[in-house]
Amino acid sequence: MSDDQAYIIDIRGLAPPPNVPPGPGTTPARAGLLGRPWVGIRFDCCGIYSRIYRDADGAAYHGRCPRCLRQVRLRVGAGGTCCRFFVAE
Repeated sequence: MSDDQAYIIDIRGLAPPPNVPPGPGTTPARAGLLGRPWVGIRFDCCGIYSRIYRDADGAAYHGRCPRCLRQVRLRVGAGGTCCRFFVAE
């Protein structure tokens, strides 16, 4: 990489910094996910990692295994946790 050029790396699922507008390929549906709370889940049923997103009322995180469609739900509790990654066994 040259020292005189700026390089931008697009990492899916990460929100852009507040002063950077969404890119030209950002769809309205995708723009709605930017900044939306999520947790990472490893589905042991199929050995797949995925993100699941918090529902609209903020009470739980809902998702499915991308391969076998097994459902998972994580309730948001009063004390909370600092963990961002979980395993669904």
